[in-house]
Amino acid sequence: MQIRRIPIGDVRPGAVVDGAVLFEADLRFEIDNMEGLAVHNTATGEVVLTLVSDDNFSALQRAELLQFTLVLP
Repeated sequence: MQIRRIPIGDVRPGAVVDGAVLFEADLRFEIDNMEGLAVHNTATGEVVLTLVSDDNFSALQRAELLQFTLVLP
């Protein structure tokens, strides 16, 4: 999976967008099948990303909740 940051001004009907990769993970990190993303700002102005997945009733997958604070340069 990849999470990319795309400027809001680039998002418009018919546009092909691309952005800087903020996070990348694959099965080496035992992360797959992420299905939901929520973004919110804390009271102190931090940007928090929350990702969720389910196990699809599979013994080979698991339900996960991951949360990261975005650190900008």
